[in-house]
Amino acid sequence: MALAGCLLACASAGSSGAGRGGAGGAQTGAAGASAGASGVSGATGSAGSLAGSSGPAGTPETGGGSGHALAGAAGKGGGMAAAGSGAAGAGGSSGQGGVSAGHGGFAGATAGASGSSGAPMALQDLQSAYLDLRFGMFIHFGILTYTGTWSQANLPISMFNPTKLDPAQWATAAASAHMKFGVLTTRHHDGFALWPSAASTFNVGHIPWKNGQGDVVRAYVDAFRAKGLLPGLYYSIWDNTEGIGNGPVTAAQMDYVKTQITELLTNYGPIPILVIDGWAWKTGHNRIAYQEIRELVKSLQPNCLLTDHTHLNDPWEVDIINFEEPAGSFAPAGNTYAAEQDTKINASGGNDWFWAPDIGNLMSVSAVVDQHLALLEPRYTNFILNCPPNRDGLLDSAIVTRLGEVGAAWSPNSNRAPLPKQDPIIEHPYTPVSATATSGNAAYAIDGLNDTTVHTLWQSSGSLPQSVTLDLGQLRSDVGMLTYLPPYSLSAGGMGMAAGSITGYGILVSSDGNTFSEATTGTWAADGKIKTVAFGPVAARYVRLEARTAMGGSAMATDITVGAKR
Repeated sequence: MALAGCLLACASAGSSGAGRGGAGGAQTGAAGASAGASGVSGATGSAGSLAGSSGPAGTPETGGGSGHALAGAAGKGGGMAAAGSGAAGAGGSSGQGGVSAGHGGFAGATAGASGSSGAPMALQDLQSAYLDLRFGMFIHFGILTYTGTWSQANLPISMFNPTKLDPAQWATAAASAHMKFGVLTTRHHDGFALWPSAASTFNVGHIPWKNGQGDVVRAYVDAFRAKGLLPGLYYSIWDNTEGIGNGPVTAAQMDYVKTQITELLTNYGPIPILVIDGWAWKTGHNRIAYQEIRELVKSLQPNCLLTDHTHLNDPWEVDIINFEEPAGSFAPAGNTYAAEQDTKINASGGNDWFWAPDIGNLMSVSAVVDQHLALLEPRYTNFILNCPPNRDGLLDSAIVTRLGEVGAAWSPNSNRAPLPKQDPIIEHPYTPVSATATSGNAAYAIDGLNDTTVHTLWQSSGSLPQSVTLDLGQLRSDVGMLTYLPPYSLSAGGMGMAAGSITGYGILVSSDGNTFSEATTGTWAADGKIKTVAFGPVAARYVRLEARTAMGGSAMATDITVGAKR
């Protein structure tokens, strides 16, 4: 389905006050949208919507102004609805300035045309709409702005004291560069949370700043929506203070993570993307089960895109690939996967990604525009530029000036071709409880552990065929997808390798682990790229990938994922 100028609207299940977008733009729904499915009231929820970047401007409604590409709106009772600029019959909007409070994310691509509140979008449409944002601001802000070193535990969080905190300044600077969204570090590896989380006391609710009443996440989402920008969030699963990721994950630690993710996706309105870190490269996607995290995110906000710093060039267990440039990764020429790439605006100084007094050597306008945006746009990769606030809670004036200069030199390329059709991913995964193999270490095929220069690999020995069998822990009625991630090179920005890639396979299933039947068979090109195959669906507890032929004689797998076909 074509998206008219990147049409996005924020919606929720169980919401009311949905409006209709047409040639004009956003119309306001009920002034105080009803609670969404999450139970967030109209008084506290917040929402926003993104209209197309082409077509006539909409008419301002209830305090809104004419928009350029976005129709954003503040929450807390619904303060405004900005004008959109979507094509006729394509805009979607309203209720509390967006579509509604509660659950949401991006709404259906044609919600405005039909006047509906917006159903969950197809992943291809979500990816296309996100990539039309092109440029965003990464905002590393936290206790490391004041003290400590990367991932240091138990820091003195009372030092966090941004007396002039002004996310509206961040948003204004972002808009001046033609950025369309932000990504705020709600909690980094040190564990300090920028919102008053009920999961622990290691957060802004338990420090002198604002007498424990401060909430950076709330200030950020409200300010960005008021400026017509979408508020993405970053969350680190690894928490060095809680010890999450430093050993076996307990049930209490899993509850801690899920509680915080639930708070972020319930209390702050629609979130376009959740960027997770400290997961694939620290805990792996098995110890912190990918199935549980994905199901949670999508149950709370079906249209919230999920990504992780996997340090892979393939869309393995993510909706959007993330290229972390300082770790040596850059979107390759010819990339057609939906992706994003992040880097720091400062080439020197700072405290890792955070601000420090010696921050300097800012990227030139040419470095941002010619060496990044111009290269990444045709590679279907959003550019997220980290601009860390200082200890006052403000962007340094030099950063603000540079962003304005970037905006004067760049605007999105409206002639970029639409995102090519993406290969299917497993949207309903089943994380296995164990695995066995005819040879090699089967655990390496399911641990989901990947870093820039660390990839655990299952490798067969002896003549083929050889196989890995996954135990899903219980009988599943709708097993019908398998993803195979070939061996990856152990180098920064590494790619999948042809050597060791399985080229001929069979997929077998069983309910008891003894009697197996063949679900499908086929061949794969030895090109080092991720492979996903659909079959059935069938009822199964055990799923076996049998390598019948492989490039070089020995079969290898970085990871194997199994899921439902629905």
